[in-house]
Amino acid sequence: MATMASTRARQAHVRGRCRVRSALEATKEGRTRSWGEERGVRIPCCTTSADGRKILATKDVKRGEAVLEASADAWFRDPKEPQRVMADVADASVWRNAPEWFRIATSVLEDPEARGALQLSKATFDDVEGALGAFELLLGLVEGPLDETNPLRSAMEGTQALAMVDASRNRTHALVESAFTDAPASTSEFLAVRTACLDVEESGKPALVPLVHLADHQRGDGANAQLVIKGGWFGARVQLVATKDISREQSICIDWDQGQGRGDSRLFAQHGVMDTRAPRGTFEIGLSIPEDDPFCEDKMDVLEIAGFSGEGVTFSIQEGELPSEDLRTMLRLIHLGGTDAFLLEALFRDQVWELISLPVSRENEEMACASIVQALEQALESYPTTFEEDFALLAKGQVQEGSALEIAIRLRMGEKQALLTGIQFFNGVLDELDEVEYYQERRLKRLGLLNDDGGSTFEDFFR
Repeated sequence: MATMASTRARQAHVRGRCRVRSALEATKEGRTRSWGEERGVRIPCCTTSADGRKILATKDVKRGEAVLEASADAWFRDPKEPQRVMADVADASVWRNAPEWFRIATSVLEDPEARGALQLSKATFDDVEGALGAFELLLGLVEGPLDETNPLRSAMEGTQALAMVDASRNRTHALVESAFTDAPASTSEFLAVRTACLDVEESGKPALVPLVHLADHQRGDGANAQLVIKGGWFGARVQLVATKDISREQSICIDWDQGQGRGDSRLFAQHGVMDTRAPRGTFEIGLSIPEDDPFCEDKMDVLEIAGFSGEGVTFSIQEGELPSEDLRTMLRLIHLGGTDAFLLEALFRDQVWELISLPVSRENEEMACASIVQALEQALESYPTTFEEDFALLAKGQVQEGSALEIAIRLRMGEKQALLTGIQFFNGVLDELDEVEYYQERRLKRLGLLNDDGGSTFEDFFR
């Protein structure tokens, strides 16, 4: 019986694929809208654009008005167990331990109508100046040649964004290979579904909500709509609610970051979006305790007590903002040694992170700052172009607005600005090392042995 049921299911799956091929002859606009409506998405005052890439207001929309509503049945959510999907899952443990979006993608890719509506057909984009938008740039990086013959990769050469895309592709490929006997789709199709999965802030869980995945991306106040979840996760409905008045035929925009503070490169690699009007240039730095550090185990204990798990910690430097205090503290911990190593004794273990959140000693602060400056300068030198050269390309007005080339240039400019911000900050600290108050001085002041001016109070004991 199970075999017959499985056979019927697979026959239906094949018939579904045939329907997709027929549906491809229809307009992209009608196919995508119909797919959403058939799944129970209500669109009282919006529709899909002619090319099926956006959702547009069909009338003037007032602030607070819902432009789209979808019940929980319309969403693609984590199926959790392999028995709930038709795919030939070879290793259930691999599938269960995969990211939630990967399991969601398995369900989506088994839905033939979804495959057609989500533009998951293979495509290679050879014209970097003519390719449209961030999503096409992302797919071109994943699907196109993985060498210099792909102009999209050449435009992204040396960027952290490209490294993130490649790392995501490699991880996903390994998951597809190990999780399935016969994979339901290619690696690039899984990644394309990942871009459409929105991290729902209230629940902390990702979901793919049909038609919402077409919303444009603008950061913060630039967005004109937001996702509102009503009811519990299993009885919930999602509304796309206008946060400001929206004119007829205006594109519906949400903030795809959903308050997580991700930089442009990370958001691009995960969702294939970028707000070129409000860039958030960020460079991520991974730091860890060297294994040959004589105090490695002690320092790992300090990290664990401070709430950091794993062997390494990733920090972000954002253009125009001060580096985080945790980043500076981590740098001091890495270089803690010599006469400062007494702070790693068990007596101080629970307090170490707080104690070194301020400068420890001149030598420690100098090594911490010099090491990060060197790392940031090396990263900056890895780009084939300078920030000034990138700026000149855009200033000449020869780059098509919204093209893959513009996205690539702005991504690498943002990363470089973040690196320059970090270099400038830590060089500034190095220039003022003689003006800084260090641990021993702070301790002596607390004991009353130094006054506020740094002078000794020892003579006061004999008066």
